[in-house]
Amino acid sequence: MKTIAEVSEFPGRLAELVKQVQSGNEVVFTQGHKPVAKLVAASENEIASGTTLQIRSLQGHLVLTPVISQSELAEEIFGPR
Repeated sequence: MKTIAEVSEFPGRLAELVKQVQSGNEVVFTQGHKPVAKLVAASENEIASGTTLQIRSLQGHLVLTPVISQSELAEEIFGPR
């Protein structure tokens, strides 16, 4: 099942939306009736990998991004030296 939520509703409904995702639903965030982001459950493998995530703002939208150093990013892009 898919839930549609306006971005402006996100802060006040976060706990409810996370419960919906935990029960197997996905949440699509819209802004002006246009989809802009999706909240889905993390897989056990993603959680077990130990990747640390942080919340960042991308063009005014809060997103989870991995915490990665500049050297790790360079290695990811260009490969090991």
